[in-house]
Amino acid sequence: MSQASATLDHKDDAKKREPGGLPTLARSDGGAMAGEPVMRAVEAMPAAEQTPAETSAKTNNKRKKARVFGLGLLVVLGAIVAWYPLSDQHAPFASGASVTAQVTQIAPRVAGPVKHLLIADNAEVKAGQPLFEIDDTTFLMDVAQAQAQLDQAMNSVTSGVAAIPASEAKVAQAQVALTIAEQELDRARQMFDKGLMSQAKFNSVEANTHNARLNVEAAQADLDRVKAAASTADDDNPSIRAARAALEKAQFALAQTTVVAPADGYVTNLSLAEGQFVAAGSPALTFINPATAVVIADLRENQLRNVEPGDKAMVMFEAAPGRQFDATVESVAWGINAGRTTVNGLAQPTTDSRWFPPARKIPVRVTIDDPASLPTNVRLGSEASVLIVPEDGIIPAIARTLMGLGGMMSGFN
Repeated sequence: MSQASATLDHKDDAKKREPGGLPTLARSDGGAMAGEPVMRAVEAMPAAEQTPAETSAKTNNKRKKARVFGLGLLVVLGAIVAWYPLSDQHAPFASGASVTAQVTQIAPRVAGPVKHLLIADNAEVKAGQPLFEIDDTTFLMDVAQAQAQLDQAMNSVTSGVAAIPASEAKVAQAQVALTIAEQELDRARQMFDKGLMSQAKFNSVEANTHNARLNVEAAQADLDRVKAAASTADDDNPSIRAARAALEKAQFALAQTTVVAPADGYVTNLSLAEGQFVAAGSPALTFINPATAVVIADLRENQLRNVEPGDKAMVMFEAAPGRQFDATVESVAWGINAGRTTVNGLAQPTTDSRWFPPARKIPVRVTIDDPASLPTNVRLGSEASVLIVPEDGIIPAIARTLMGLGGMMSGFN
């Protein structure tokens, strides 16, 4: 009997299994869904229970990673904070620098209408190359007039030389008349002493002698005047010097009707046109001398502690990303405008109320060692970055590397 009961229980148990062989669970309410597979309950259960030792090891690993990350972050922040004062002292850097050069406003030395315009805007010119010509009609007339005045002065000198013999003859005649008058005076004095001549007659003879002496002096003075006016036709003659100076002045003015380039460079922002009247000394066009090009960088005052003229420098241009050009510090400005004004003769105090006023910057002039190596697209006003390297070391090396990376990134602007 017991065997039969066990067999029935075994059959009942088999009925409660799914076709896959999994037992079913009966709901507590005895409903029709009492046969759901046990697999769902198994899937909901964790795959394996973790031991306390494993949980503690994972927690320690996470804490170590967080500690390393925090320590690395502190090191990076510390390095950044320390980099600024160290780089300012050993490798000053300034962005926003600009290229500048001598810009000349070319003005004619004579006035007149423009006859020929010989260059175009943004043209490259050589030293002495004609830029434009002014109408020279009146200047040619001035030269001709000055030449005529010089010829007239030369003729006056020549005629004066020819008049010297006549003046000398007059002097000789006056001297002969004086000799005769003096002889008559001697005879009249002898006769007057013997009582053979009246006082009136003696006074008349004496007066004639005095007049003859005055005539000699007058003739001699006229001779000296003629000789002074009739000197040789060279620079010792005042008339010749004055006439020749007037001619040279007129010729110089004529030469100035052609305006030439003062040096090798470029003409830019040209607005001059043929027929336009230009005044003497008034700017007519703009000339840039590239040989005087320098880079001016504004450095903070605390960056100038080790900067001296002659220090090495590196320059990078926005127009040439990634390229570094060797340069030299030319000079450091001795002063800037502090912005302090005067009102009614009294100094005006500053009204800046900011907690951290901006640092004042001093201009530093930097020259490129090899200007010919600059690309053609580096122009006046181009933006640049300047790194000054007053000494060798790891900090300048790092600064140059950072500058190179920054220059490569600037190529994406």
